[in-house]
Amino acid sequence: MHPKHNGNPLVYRALTVAAMILIGWAFFSPIWWVALKAPNYPPQTFPDGVRIHFHVNGVFNGCQERPKTDSIHEDEALDCVHEMNVINHFIGMEPIEKGAALEIKAAPYLFSLVGVMLLLFMVYAGPFWWVLPLSGMVIPLAFVADYAAWLWWFGHNLHPWAAFSVKPFMPTVFGQGKVAQFFTYSYPHYGYGLLVAAALLLIVATLLRRKQLKA
Repeated sequence: MHPKHNGNPLVYRALTVAAMILIGWAFFSPIWWVALKAPNYPPQTFPDGVRIHFHVNGVFNGCQERPKTDSIHEDEALDCVHEMNVINHFIGMEPIEKGAALEIKAAPYLFSLVGVMLLLFMVYAGPFWWVLPLSGMVIPLAFVADYAAWLWWFGHNLHPWAAFSVKPFMPTVFGQGKVAQFFTYSYPHYGYGLLVAAALLLIVATLLRRKQLKA
């Protein structure tokens, strides 16, 4: 038997399939969340602040449904994407929809490409085979890098007609911050954990594959 075929390939392939499932799940999951809190957004109305969820395919409302106060008025869903844009407009910042428009459109194709490359990883043993699983490993880092770059762009392209003028700034990528009278919160959501878990599985799968090919 050729040495490249020594070893049981089922383990690294099973890890790769598991990683593909996690990446597919993450595509439909919130990856990162951002919330703003201020006195004019009381916790009775906005228990989590003005909160939005970033997915790889768009930005979505992260606010809970406002409970009805009496038997006449029905439950009301808060539109925190709109509220966030109102706050951004207050300090001269562009609407959220301006950010990552091309990345959002390209996301289905890029994730499909990753899926194809991981499928090839399970059968290909030629030159530069390691590039194939690398496509899935880099997603968490690529997301944070793109997210941080767009935050920088938003914070350094403020309009002079803002109701409240602030100097160009770098919004908080991870953790808590403060802009004007708003306290900001920016943290990974469970979808980011799915991407990290998939990357770790692919690292192990790559090491096993490397060992198998060297056997």
